[in-house]
Amino acid sequence: MRQRSGILSSLLAPLVFAACGGGGGGGGPELPPPPTPMPPPVPLYYDNGGGIRDSTRVVIRDAATLEQYWSRATSPQSSPPPSPAIDFGREMVILVVLGRATPEEEIHVDSLLVRRELNADGDHVETLAIVVRTVQGCGRFRTEAFPLEVVRARVFDGPIRWEERRQQVPCEELPETMNANTPPESVKADRVRIDGKRSVR
Repeated sequence: MRQRSGILSSLLAPLVFAACGGGGGGGGPELPPPPTPMPPPVPLYYDNGGGIRDSTRVVIRDAATLEQYWSRATSPQSSPPPSPAIDFGREMVILVVLGRATPEEEIHVDSLLVRRELNADGDHVETLAIVVRTVQGCGRFRTEAFPLEVVRARVFDGPIRWEERRQQVPCEELPETMNANTPPESVKADRVRIDGKRSVR
């Protein structure tokens, strides 16, 4: 009887050892996989003239909605450019607006990252994180500006969330000729970009 008890103990010992986390095995929560970058967003338009003044984050998925936002965004220009041709079966448009700011501040769609995340039902789903980068100024301007950027990106049909990142540009890097008394027109005109190219109103 004693011999059988010894054999049983020797068989159960490795199981108890493993259940207690013996041997240095990882018993902690599984780490999520790293995010998968999507192709970089393609700039379509940038301005700070105040076509849209409220802070905005929106994904546009159809031509009618794009036309609505595009006409508002480009309205400060004397000759607004036509809205771009977008294949919404393959692409989507992202609009970000900083809101009330100064001419030295900027906003950009920095990157697009796909992550597997748990939803409310406990299921893993692919989620797109749109990383928005805001460049903060040094307080050298009293003039109002309303920076916005429009980009296009590969279409994504899953859940979307926004990640905000802030960047402070060293004040010594600003041109010495730009100060609080700089005429707003000379600053704003330099901030208009269409399809990644600078355009002066």
